[in-house]
Amino acid sequence: MTRVELPVEGMTCNNCVRHVTEALEAVPGVTHAEVSLENKRAVVDVDDGAAGREQLAAAVQKAGYRVPEPVPIAASAAHSPHDGHHQAEHAAAHDETLLLDIEGMTCASCVSRVETALARVPGVKAARANLATNQAAIDMGADHVHVDDLVTAVKRAGYKAVLPSDDEHAHHSAMVGQHELMLWRRRLIVGAVLLVPLVAPHLLGLVGVEAFRGAWLGWTQFACATVLQVYVGWPFYIGAWRRAIYYSTNMDTLVAIGTLAAYGAGVYGLFAPVHHAAAGTADHSMSLMDAGLILTFITLGKYLEARAKGRASAAIRKLLDLAPPVANVQRDGRVVSVPPAEVAVGETLVVRPGEKVPLDAEVLAGNSSMDESWLTGESIPVDKALGDKILAGTINGQGSLTARVTQPAGKTALAQVVELVRRAQESKTEVQRLADQVVAWFVPIVLVIAAATFLVWGLVAGAWVTGLAATVAVLVVACPCALGLATPTAILVASGRGAEQGILIKEAHALEIAGRVTTVVLDKTGTVTLGKPQVTTILPAEGVSADELLATAAAVEQHSQHPLAASIVRAAADRGLALPPTDALEVIAGQGVAANGADGDVLVGNERLLAARNVDFHVHQAAIDKLRSDGQAPLLVANRGRYLGLIAVSDPVAPHSREAIDQLHALGIKVQMLSGDHRAIAERVAREVGIDAVTAEVLPGEKQTLIEQLRAQGQIVAMVGDGINDAPALAAADLGIAIGSGSDIAMETAEIVIAGNDLRGAARTVGLARATLRTIKQNLVWAFLYNVLLIPVAAGVLMPIWGFRLPGVAAAAAMALSSVSVVANSLLLRVRKLH
Repeated sequence: MTRVELPVEGMTCNNCVRHVTEALEAVPGVTHAEVSLENKRAVVDVDDGAAGREQLAAAVQKAGYRVPEPVPIAASAAHSPHDGHHQAEHAAAHDETLLLDIEGMTCASCVSRVETALARVPGVKAARANLATNQAAIDMGADHVHVDDLVTAVKRAGYKAVLPSDDEHAHHSAMVGQHELMLWRRRLIVGAVLLVPLVAPHLLGLVGVEAFRGAWLGWTQFACATVLQVYVGWPFYIGAWRRAIYYSTNMDTLVAIGTLAAYGAGVYGLFAPVHHAAAGTADHSMSLMDAGLILTFITLGKYLEARAKGRASAAIRKLLDLAPPVANVQRDGRVVSVPPAEVAVGETLVVRPGEKVPLDAEVLAGNSSMDESWLTGESIPVDKALGDKILAGTINGQGSLTARVTQPAGKTALAQVVELVRRAQESKTEVQRLADQVVAWFVPIVLVIAAATFLVWGLVAGAWVTGLAATVAVLVVACPCALGLATPTAILVASGRGAEQGILIKEAHALEIAGRVTTVVLDKTGTVTLGKPQVTTILPAEGVSADELLATAAAVEQHSQHPLAASIVRAAADRGLALPPTDALEVIAGQGVAANGADGDVLVGNERLLAARNVDFHVHQAAIDKLRSDGQAPLLVANRGRYLGLIAVSDPVAPHSREAIDQLHALGIKVQMLSGDHRAIAERVAREVGIDAVTAEVLPGEKQTLIEQLRAQGQIVAMVGDGINDAPALAAADLGIAIGSGSDIAMETAEIVIAGNDLRGAARTVGLARATLRTIKQNLVWAFLYNVLLIPVAAGVLMPIWGFRLPGVAAAAAMALSSVSVVANSLLLRVRKLH
């Protein structure tokens, strides 16, 4: 299976998305096509050896849309981490992707020009420009490509390209839709100015002022209306024309036909007034005014919509702003500041107090605390010391750190989060696919209704002028903008809100499932508990000190790889204990370990180990039984046949697990726990946090079987695990939620990843999903009701009853209001409580 990405230019609504999707899926060998209106891009899954990029592009072209001309050549590019200048020669091995910051992209046509320019550079396999991030990704194969050539090609197309985090990199490079917003604002202002001579005479006439009369007024209005039609209406007319030449329609078609009809009626009235007293007061002025007002109201709606979409897309901008523009690196005995993209894995970073971490790294020296709130949503700083991982975008506290880089700029946890958010925003839910199917038939049906409206008013009622006005109102009010925005804007906001809360959503479909979850199944270790065993009890025998007991056990366990051993060694280190010498470690399966000490054999294990060596430990038998019943693991220690005491180890419950379970219960969700641990330990943890049911001593494969049984009972199951040992169960559940460290966010099995090891993220996920589904349903209901109710009103069904007909101007205002209301409702997801 091969995945091909194509930029698609010319899409303006969900109807366009449907046309492109159907065209791509009709190509032999295509198994699935995902088309994003927001990002003007199609992602196509193709059977190996089947359709190529050229065939896919041809199918899109045939459907009436445009893609950059593909250049089927392969290349590769990268850059040396020690080359400080972004225009030096760079080359790399096979199938790599180079990122460039692009300055000046402001619309879909800009994206197409940049992609076409880059694709024509010899050696470039494919190029994808992203308007949301103001970056271009260039795929390259085996040949060498020079960055100079790429920069020059972009420059010739009218834009500027630099390597990411270049010194000239500006924050505005991540701004979404700024050029689009500026264009709509400019058209709105021009439309408002040109409307003055069209509207003023009518307003003055209403108050009895009769000064505005004469042919000169009619020609002035004609000139203003014509300029308004050409400048303000140009995006709609050109969009409708591009659809028409390929025998398709979209919202531009409705706007163009409606406004052209009103404008045409006005022009006809100006040049051929039949029964009016004066040309200056002919009905043509009303028609010209209607045409201008319709375009201006729709442009106002587009402007407000662009502003709202910009706020909805703020998540990616905020994430991109987290990365600092420079990294302080130790080179040749001194600290130099270079762009993070020029830092290689293995180099040493210097992170000063208050600075942002530029790359993922591992602490080599120093102690500090890190603000990781961008990833986990928690504002409490996390302490960092030798061996700890620090992540790009986190903020250093008061200490200074040196750290070894573990991930390059494009592979950091921050980069992975940006990619996950972007892909989630491009994906679709099933309810959106249903809406797409409805919209597919919507525009042709509206055209039929509009034609029928005109004919009925003209042929039956004999009122052709009224029929024309009603037809214009039908065409304008029926534009399916709100339907097209209902789902994407909600997903856009939800994925961004989730990222801010440490909830990383891979596909929009995952949100849809999460909103219907009835049962949450939890792994124990690392999910409900911390996953890091700790020494909880030290109980020495008579005549033995606690330090002597702990040091003796740690001397043996330091040679062991068992998870419990690490907790004992760590406890001894925390006390600063000197460990006696030991060697010749022997592991006794199911019992414990033995080693040679300075004074003889040292044993650390369970009762069977000591009993086999004739060591009497019964003085602590009651304590052993009590600890085990409490869910702790007692480890008995002996030296030279003498019992020294016991050390109990347990995996403590994570701080927020109880709160997380309570939140899930408050959402009406049943909570179960599956664990491979001993039953007593698992049941103790379940009691402590309030879990409804627990199944212990199960293998990973058995977890999968139990998940399948729950689904067979009709439950919608979400499995929450660490994404590694729980992979079979995560895959078997309706929804897989991986909970893990911030440095391991790209877990493949789960559809949703919760960063930061905070189980409360599971409740937030369900809360976010339910709020998102409610918002989508509200948007769709509003959009459908708006069209179902207002189309017949616009057609004039109320005229015979109450004498009311929806004017074209009011229809345009209603259409603009519907789109803005849908986007505004989606934006409320940014502030709604998630649990």
